[in-house]
Amino acid sequence: MIFRPIILASLFMLVACGSVPSHDSDGPSDLKNYDRTLYERLGTERSSLYDRLGGRSTIEQFVDRGVERLVVNPEIAELFVDSNLDHLKFHLTEQICELAGGPCRYEGLDMESAHVGQNISSREFNALVEDFQLAMRETGVPYRLENQVIALLAPMKPAMLHR
Repeated sequence: MIFRPIILASLFMLVACGSVPSHDSDGPSDLKNYDRTLYERLGTERSSLYDRLGGRSTIEQFVDRGVERLVVNPEIAELFVDSNLDHLKFHLTEQICELAGGPCRYEGLDMESAHVGQNISSREFNALVEDFQLAMRETGVPYRLENQVIALLAPMKPAMLHR
């Protein structure tokens, strides 16, 4: 009785694998398209996040848009009043590029040194993250990749907060 589910599962896998067409000569099939998409996705996942994002130009686009959002966000605009925005954009782009596996080298300050004395709260940090999430969506970054970028940056939160 215990072996019956194992045998059924094994048979199901064999039948399923045998029925997926693998060549165009097999004729049109939704399964074939699914099969191709699966392999393309698996192949892409082996590439860096930098490559999956579309390289430096995509990162520059969403960083530019993100900074534009920060400076008009009433919750956090005051944090950027005396900031050199071009400098900020450059360093954010370099940092994200390097973290995502790109060819860039972030040579700016560590996060704690860069944010000491700014008294950034958790609420303000979260507002910044939301602005960058919206910027990524506006520039066409897929949600799955957006989350991966945020996951790279999230560990920096404790170093940025000084309240």
